[in-house]
Amino acid sequence: MHRYLKHFAFAAVCALATLCAPASAQTIELRLSHWGGPTHVNQKVFVPWAEMVAKKSGGKLKVTVFHSGVLGKPADHWDMAENGVVDIGWGTHNYTAGRFPLTSAMDLPYLANSSKGGSRALHEYYLKHLQKEHQKVKVLWLQCPAPFHLHMTKKAVLVPQDLAGLRIRTGGGQLSEIVKAIGGVPVALSVPETYQAMERGVVDGTILPYEAGKAFKLIEITKHVTALGIYTASQFTVMNLAKYNALPTELRGVIDELSGPWGAEFAGAAWDKAEEEGLAAIKAAGVQHHKISDQQRAEWREKTKAVAEEWVRTMEGKGLPGRRALADLKDLIKRHDPAPSQ
Repeated sequence: MHRYLKHFAFAAVCALATLCAPASAQTIELRLSHWGGPTHVNQKVFVPWAEMVAKKSGGKLKVTVFHSGVLGKPADHWDMAENGVVDIGWGTHNYTAGRFPLTSAMDLPYLANSSKGGSRALHEYYLKHLQKEHQKVKVLWLQCPAPFHLHMTKKAVLVPQDLAGLRIRTGGGQLSEIVKAIGGVPVALSVPETYQAMERGVVDGTILPYEAGKAFKLIEITKHVTALGIYTASQFTVMNLAKYNALPTELRGVIDELSGPWGAEFAGAAWDKAEEEGLAAIKAAGVQHHKISDQQRAEWREKTKAVAEEWVRTMEGKGLPGRRALADLKDLIKRHDPAPSQ
């Protein structure tokens, strides 16, 4: 009997020690979800980021990365993070058009020149103008891809007149307005839906970065890519606010250190590298890559001017500082993402 009491007492002490152990001694798992595939550039951002989080936290934080949208559809990732379905979510703001009005300034034509510099500018713009639109989550960083180009299944498009009446896949939001302005017919679909839509002739092309040609296998069904650099998109990496606040102070510090402007540039640098690899894959696949002249680019720019003007009028009509916000964003881009010298 004494032997059993001894074992019972030992077990009780162990159980009590476990209950009384500080939470920081336990590994906390964070589930991170994005909708890019297993070879998408996001894997080159979030997998090493997760490794850095684990190392800096001494193994107290473990970030598990779920790709390919296995936990939810592309348009759901903001709500998934806000509502705690996942701890961290990555996605594109314009998949819920109208929800982030001042954020959509980044979706206006001909702003960013690269992903790294543009992402840093966008994150700084967030700190100045967008915190109210993001107050229900913990923003780790905002980012943008490199400028988008025109991917066509059949027809080469060099000037706006070539696009007249053609159906172009967009993610919605300002890109749909841009496509209308340049003469196309916008069809709002998520990026993962693009391949099938182009293959079946539902759309004639899409406007995406070079990296999408490789990551989403568009090079298999694309004959022409025109280097327009016409647009980019605001994207978010956000954390459930309650989950973040519940972390011990030292672990919140780890997340903070690997986020913010540093995180924006870290992600942007990976996207810029993927852009180079995407262009190489496009050329290697035999897709015709068309550069446009300065005169042709001026035509595209002229066609899209009204989009930015209308955006400003819409924001001001809502009582939002659209004109000042856009001017600030342009100044930040000049500072962090200047156009390359010709």
